[in-house]
Amino acid sequence: MSDQQSATPTGSTRRGARAVKSAFRIIRNTLAILGLLFVYLLVTGYMQYQDRVAAGDTSCSLTHCV
Repeated sequence: MSDQQSATPTGSTRRGARAVKSAFRIIRNTLAILGLLFVYLLVTGYMQYQDRVAAGDTSCSLTHCV
């Protein structure tokens, strides 16, 4: 009967689960920071676009003037 596995997780299983949780938390926080950066750049770009429209300079709103 020594071949049976115990119902309680071993130390390496707990360590693995803890590592997965930690990696998930790091990835989640990184994606949250990148999301905030994207929203900031989106708002900043839209404000610059609105400034150009208000100034009447819509021909140069892209990288190259048309």
